[in-house]
Amino acid sequence: MPSALDTFRAQQEAADAVYARLQDVAILLADLRKQADALQRTDELKRLVELEERWLAEARQTVIQVQRLREKDAERFWRGVVLRWTIAAVFAIGAAAAAGAAYATVERPAERELDSLKVRLEFSEYIERRVARMSPSQRHTFDRLMGFADGRADGPR
Repeated sequence: MPSALDTFRAQQEAADAVYARLQDVAILLADLRKQADALQRTDELKRLVELEERWLAEARQTVIQVQRLREKDAERFWRGVVLRWTIAAVFAIGAAAAAGAAYATVERPAERELDSLKVRLEFSEYIERRVARMSPSQRHTFDRLMGFADGRADGPR
């Protein structure tokens, strides 16, 4: 029969074996906990990636909206530029037309007077040429008709 000491030693060895096995299980549990934490972090990373994808989609929408607003601003800008230049051109054409009309109104009487003076000048030059070609008897008759008493060309007396 085994003695109590042998039984105690056998129990001690069994307890040591159980303790060693428990340490192995504790190490395995620590590894499992690390892997579970890693999986949990993977889930967190997945959630973070999903959140970032949502942010990226929102950022894309914002960029599209900003592009549309800039295009509308550019359209409004060119409309304004064209409108301003059109108004300026209409004003310039109107001012030129008004100036031309005013010039024509002022110039017409002067032009008519110049035309009248040209006709009178041509007529007087014709008379001068005619008088210069007259013979003395024609000149005497002319002076008498014109009312020149002494033959001078002073004008009628």
